Amino acid sequence: MTTKRQTIITVFTAIYLLVVLFTDFSLTGFWTDVIFSIVIVTITLFIVFKRKTEKRWQTILLRITAILCSTVVYGLLILVLVNPMTWDTFKIRSFYYQKVDGRLFNAYFKPVGSYAGGEGNFWITESPIYFPLVETRKYYDRTVLWNFSVDEWDGERIDQNEVVKSYIIDEIIEKENNP
Repeated sequence: MTTKRQTIITVFTAIYLLVVLFTDFSLTGFWTDVIFSIVIVTITLFIVFKRKTEKRWQTILLRITAILCSTVVYGLLILVLVNPMTWDTFKIRSFYYQKVDGRLFNAYFKPVGSYAGGEGNFWITESPIYFPLVETRKYYDRTVLWNFSVDEWDGERIDQNEVVKSYIIDEIIEKENNP
């Protein structure tokens, strides 16, 4: 039973990392992929190095795969934490579960701090209605000219959720209906 468990967890970890790194699919939320990747790689390393399998080549293959997956995850984490230019990813502000026309959308905003890049990066993802644990990126603007971090504009209160809904309607739904 341990050989099957080791093989399943190692293959699942490798496939999950390949999907997250090379496609637009991810888990819902900004930090969920980072946290889940760290947890699943740690569990994989523990399970694979706990016991050997019946076949030596299989043990070596599973351990090499687990080490490669952990190197990718922990290496990317270290690169992000060491490079001060990437620290601004901690400033992300997101809007959760905007429901428009029966569809679930998530909008994320990351301020950039300088006008040359607009007010910040803005992207919208869509989650399937029956499986809202995953999302696919539908829209991305790296230099959005609207600041989603403020709650007032010219002394008037702004509902950022309505602004996000208008982006969803204009940039995704209208463009899908009128290609």
